[in-house]
Amino acid sequence: MHHDPQKLLEMLQEGHARFMAGESRHPHSSAYRLHQLVEGQHPLAAVVSCSDSRVPVELLFDAGFGDLYVVRTAGNTSFTDTIGSLDYGVLGLNLQLIVVMGHEGCGAVTAACTPQEAMTPALQDLVLNIRSGLDEEGVGSELDRAFRANSRVAARRLLQGSELMRSRVAEGTLRIEAACYTLEKGDIEWLGPVSAS
Repeated sequence: MHHDPQKLLEMLQEGHARFMAGESRHPHSSAYRLHQLVEGQHPLAAVVSCSDSRVPVELLFDAGFGDLYVVRTAGNTSFTDTIGSLDYGVLGLNLQLIVVMGHEGCGAVTAACTPQEAMTPALQDLVLNIRSGLDEEGVGSELDRAFRANSRVAARRLLQGSELMRSRVAEGTLRIEAACYTLEKGDIEWLGPVSAS
């Protein structure tokens, strides 16, 4: 089943519109659907999201079992693990759309903008990675801009870290779209695709 990436994005946006209107259908949420998928998965799209418990990706897009290939890290960062996970999705599952969705009120981004006392080494690495991306974008400690910039940075770093994704984006068979979930209202701000150049 092949759609162009734009069509896939529209399908996600329609699911989110149903959620916003209080008309979620909760598709593909039955045990029957789960059994159907035992033989394999054919998700519509990948979503890179924050681990934040207030950002339940499938619910936001009114999707169910087998619909979305979701990679979650605090601050929706693009380290090797994320890039490897998405390379698998593109190579093994032939995904044609990746949405990198940050959110307002993100603790990891907030930590990157304000000095924090207590951090473990791994958390510090993650926060410094976010900070370096915000510096690339010329974002100071203004949180509102930082949440959005972080999504764009993470989207761009997928391309920087993956020759596979770069070539697919260049040939038009893959779209990587940055987005920001607003938390308070539940709406999603679409920030546009990243280009291979």
